[in-house]
Amino acid sequence: MAEIYSEPYHLKITELIDANHKRDIWEFDAFEDGRNLAKIIGEPPEYPLHFSVQNDFNEWWVVLKGSIRISIDSDKEIFAKSGDIIRIPAGNHEIQFTTNLDPCVRLVVTQQGSEQVINTDEIENSSQSRYFSKSTNTTHISLDDVINEFENSPWTSTILEDERNRANLICHNPGMSNNPHWHPAFHEWWTILKGSLTWEVGDNRPIIHAEKGDLIFVPKGFLHKITTVSDETSLRLAITTPEDLHIYTTDDNYAPPPKS
Repeated sequence: MAEIYSEPYHLKITELIDANHKRDIWEFDAFEDGRNLAKIIGEPPEYPLHFSVQNDFNEWWVVLKGSIRISIDSDKEIFAKSGDIIRIPAGNHEIQFTTNLDPCVRLVVTQQGSEQVINTDEIENSSQSRYFSKSTNTTHISLDDVINEFENSPWTSTILEDERNRANLICHNPGMSNNPHWHPAFHEWWTILKGSLTWEVGDNRPIIHAEKGDLIFVPKGFLHKITTVSDETSLRLAITTPEDLHIYTTDDNYAPPPKS
């Protein structure tokens, strides 16, 4: 049963896959963040699946390993490989998909019951200062296509946004760190799509070392600094609320101090 963690949490995807290597099909509920349930699903090669969804929220998947072919409501088949994102809009849909020649592992960001009403136009109109990918909120968000929109790194692109979530794809150069900050009102979490990174969270806590496919969850209120430690650029998908409030200084009298 997933829970909202009160302490930082690191899910190592290689260890999870190894623990389930004798099972063809498996699921693992990673955590909840107050808005979403994040789960990992593993499926065997050439595994066909046909099912219906009836959601009042947007569900989305991140392919962490392998690749899939998927069609929604018998629309054009989509090929999605590692790092790509599939967005299933709110409503009633028929889903058909098949894994390809390798086992597939995907992150599913879903929710147990919601009455949200999504108005993407209003959100985008109020967020003109940020960069939106050409693929933002489309059914298939190709990682390669988003990367190719930029000539140089570092960069940040909002690729998913609705009334529940904002997902920013962040590309940082080797050795680069973010500005340490915390969020007083919401939990933040990430999935690593490329490279190796470290998280320094709170005071005097062990440094978290994360690799491609890993999930990191930091509860609200914890100061965190993220550094790319690989020799290549890193890519991480950061999940926040649409408000996305960052506090960068302990001198801010309007925000509670960070947790240690």
